[in-house]
Amino acid sequence: MNRSPFDCAQGDLRWTTTRMDSNRSEHGAQLREQLVEEGYCVVESVLDAEMLEAVRAASNALLDAQDPDHFEKQKSTGSLICVYDDPWFAELIAWQPAIDVLATMGYFKPTFSTGFVISKPAHSPPLFWHQDWWGWEHPHSYTPNPQQVFLMYYLVDTTPENGCLRLIPRSHLTRHPMHDAPEAHTEEIRRAEDLSEPVFQDLEDEVDVCVTAGDLVIGDSRLLHSARANTTDQRRTVITLWYHPIFYELPESMQAHLGSRKKGPRQVDEWPAQAQEKIRPLIPVYDGPAEPLNWNRTPGPALV
Repeated sequence: MNRSPFDCAQGDLRWTTTRMDSNRSEHGAQLREQLVEEGYCVVESVLDAEMLEAVRAASNALLDAQDPDHFEKQKSTGSLICVYDDPWFAELIAWQPAIDVLATMGYFKPTFSTGFVISKPAHSPPLFWHQDWWGWEHPHSYTPNPQQVFLMYYLVDTTPENGCLRLIPRSHLTRHPMHDAPEAHTEEIRRAEDLSEPVFQDLEDEVDVCVTAGDLVIGDSRLLHSARANTTDQRRTVITLWYHPIFYELPESMQAHLGSRKKGPRQVDEWPAQAQEKIRPLIPVYDGPAEPLNWNRTPGPALV
């Protein structure tokens, strides 16, 4: 279906948790199919009102504590604050309604690696086009099942005016001209020094994904995505968490890259015991002999 650049993806890619309760298996299968084929799906109202306010409070505290230079260095992104900076985020990482959504999709033993508070200040530029997968040296990266997914919680309703997510459906499995654009994660791009660069431009086949605060966007990390400029007077914040829905089915070299530390990331060791225990079941563990896969964010010729 053709969409104009400012149409927001809704309809067939959105399922409410209430509807899922009526036939969880069927809806979960459809969500999984949409994720695998299109590269993303949206689930409504995964955060209830109380949890949404708690996430806003924790996020705003981190954002307000940042030096102004942080926002200059991350001008295109807005901010990039690791959730490990505040142990409260164990609550969101282990948020049971989201884990339940993954289970209905057939992902019964997901693991978690990291996450970020990403907030576009008022009147800030667009986020550059990019994809976030690092395992392109392995053939498994060119297969349909997602090795890594983002779970995005937007803390305000999003529109094309305040910096909604935009993406290229099916670009996780199909080559796109933007895959061959110059490296997007350079300091110059992060600082948005030249908005005429290709990574900031509108694309013919892009889709805007507009959501309500508390909705959950699930997307394949290989999917090309970005965000529109925030032209409003208010900040637009999203919490992006990275999970591995089939970690224990991944090639051992991928498991080794993600799970070589039995206790999880170093920052977690500084958390209170209760927060550590909350996310402990989600920490990837690998005890085998394989060497970690090399980090490579550039798709090879096998992506066609």
